[in-house]
Amino acid sequence: EVQDGNLIYTDGLTAGAIMKKGTTAQKEQFVPPLLTLEKVGAWAITEPGSGSDLASRRTAARREGDHYSVNGQKIWTTTAHLADWVFALVRTDTEARKQEGISFLLIDLRTPGITIRPIHSIDGEHHLNEVFFDEVRVPVGNLVGQENKGWDCATVLASTERTRIAHVGLCRERLDYARELAGRYTQAGKPLLDDPKLRADIAMLEAETRALEITN
Repeated sequence: EVQDGNLIYTDGLTAGAIMKKGTTAQKEQFVPPLLTLEKVGAWAITEPGSGSDLASRRTAARREGDHYSVNGQKIWTTTAHLADWVFALVRTDTEARKQEGISFLLIDLRTPGITIRPIHSIDGEHHLNEVFFDEVRVPVGNLVGQENKGWDCATVLASTERTRIAHVGLCRERLDYARELAGRYTQAGKPLLDDPKLRADIAMLEAETRALEITN
């Protein structure tokens, strides 16, 4: 269930970024199978020592004719061991300022030169990974957006990633359903919703859900 939730979450955001920044061919190739989970995607963004600074990328993609040669390492890559593709933030210009020299590439994880190593979290689950790239050839057609303008794609992901974690719609649906059940079922001949304590609890949850909706 944890893995399925991660897959739906990451694939939905990846498909959204491709819809906003990808070419028509990329949208047709990648978005339908990502949304149906026929193909699984992951994000290869975070690197060792860089924390949440998306612009401090050291994984490099060197243009060589009709392909890029990618070298470097990513860490905390969710579901990479289950994925078919990674959406990778790479550096394509080492001379430009940080935000101007990065690009987004869609990389087939079956490509030679890719190594995936598991990271087991404290609860023993495995959904995180290290991903290593050693002279990995990626077609230029897999560049999403413009070369050296990957920051635009990064902001698309960053602007939606944390808000989707909150699942406001699901919270609203569950709360409405709980209120419906409390009005339908009875205790000692009275609807459960007549209980002042339960009404107060529902009111508090309603306020918290509304606050979450507004802040998102």
